[in-house]
Amino acid sequence: MAEISSSSPHIIQIVGYKNSGKSTLIAALTRYLTSAGRRVAVIKHDGHDHFEMDHEGTDSYSFAQAGADAVVVMSEKRTALIERQATPLGDMIKYLSAYDWILIEGYKLAPYPKLVMVREEKDFSVIEKLQDVVGIVSWLEHDKRECMEDSEGLVWHSVHEAEDIARWLVSLESHEKKRKL
Repeated sequence: MAEISSSSPHIIQIVGYKNSGKSTLIAALTRYLTSAGRRVAVIKHDGHDHFEMDHEGTDSYSFAQAGADAVVVMSEKRTALIERQATPLGDMIKYLSAYDWILIEGYKLAPYPKLVMVREEKDFSVIEKLQDVVGIVSWLEHDKRECMEDSEGLVWHSVHEAEDIARWLVSLESHEKKRKL
């Protein structure tokens, strides 16, 4: 079983089928972790490659339309970088290495610990295709370990217990620190 990284940043992926609650869970985990004093970065995979970060009428949009391969907008409290190129997930994780936690939505095949969102019993099938699954976040009334051949060692959470999931993640930090001593 994969382990949450013992050095910063700690990384957890939230994966599952469309409309399984991934973004909602990540927002809730982010709120809890930041309120607990953690610096959190979120990476979201757009499988359709149709997102737009900039909009017509802004200077940065006109720079991109003029052919700039990268546009950076900076203020006293924010920085935005828009590049016309793909960035490998590992490179982005290195870039975000100063954060305590990196929450990744998607990238099912990436080699990081995963929580799998399960809305319906048929969603369990995705787990068999994945590596590094550490837990299941379920919409079902009770855990369905009998639906899976190899569920031993997996942590089960209700989708309605985001704060408990966040506490579990924080507990893994101290567990890893003890293992290093």
